[in-house]
Amino acid sequence: MKVVTTVVNNPIFIEIQFNTLKKYMKCDYEYIVFNDAKAFPDYSNGNNILLKKEIIEICNKLKIKCISIPNAHHITKLEASERTADSMNFILTYQKLNPDKYLFLDSDMFLIDDFYLTEYEKFDCAIVLQSRNNFKMNYLWNGLYYFDFQKMKKINLLNWNCLALCDTGGMTFQWLYNQTKNIPNTDKIRFSNQQFFQDNIYFIKHLWSCSWDEREIPNNLKNNEKLFRFLKEDPRNYNGKFYCEIYDNKFLHYRGGGNWEKKDFKIHLDLSEKLKEVLL
Repeated sequence: MKVVTTVVNNPIFIEIQFNTLKKYMKCDYEYIVFNDAKAFPDYSNGNNILLKKEIIEICNKLKIKCISIPNAHHITKLEASERTADSMNFILTYQKLNPDKYLFLDSDMFLIDDFYLTEYEKFDCAIVLQSRNNFKMNYLWNGLYYFDFQKMKKINLLNWNCLALCDTGGMTFQWLYNQTKNIPNTDKIRFSNQQFFQDNIYFIKHLWSCSWDEREIPNNLKNNEKLFRFLKEDPRNYNGKFYCEIYDNKFLHYRGGGNWEKKDFKIHLDLSEKLKEVLL
């Protein structure tokens, strides 16, 4: 299996993800970083044009395969979702040319408990459902997925382009609805202790940003005092709800690490260092 990620601005995330994979991934895998850092001053890199080089250097240090994504045209394409779609489609092309089992993790997505491939490999894929209020169709979230390209059907329909009323991946609704019409309600997935799967698709449960608090901490994480403190003290929390997200009770999503919200970049650097202390 290949575990792949795309990194736009934060070498610290690579170090955290690399080491948490080593700690919790209970199968053989190859880790690949797709380098999407911009070589020009930009909100995504805090105007630091050296980040692209720094990502290459840390990958060399850790002996990680690093593939640069062509993104010079992003100097005039400022919309974060459209940039992400470009990068995801570049990775998708690589995956189609190199068919394998792929676990894709957002650059700020980290394992926090044991992961066994057997949980996903009995399915063609594992996905996170996403929708928008004015768009009646579900589509795939690009931050976490498992694709088995040797089993999946109609992969020619897969594409991560945006769609009106949707963000990155809006166009994946075409592939999803070609595979199954039995799509569960996301709230039902969240509040059930059962796994949800239909037609060889596993639907990943998640606690989404600013909708949950300590009352929904998964049982397997309740004794992780350092992680609980990080979640509770996150300055991005809103109305007592956690900004970070949890997926399948074993993936922590820091969220917003690509700085698509265009915050002060120092916030992310400071929080990244704290998260590194918590997870490593």
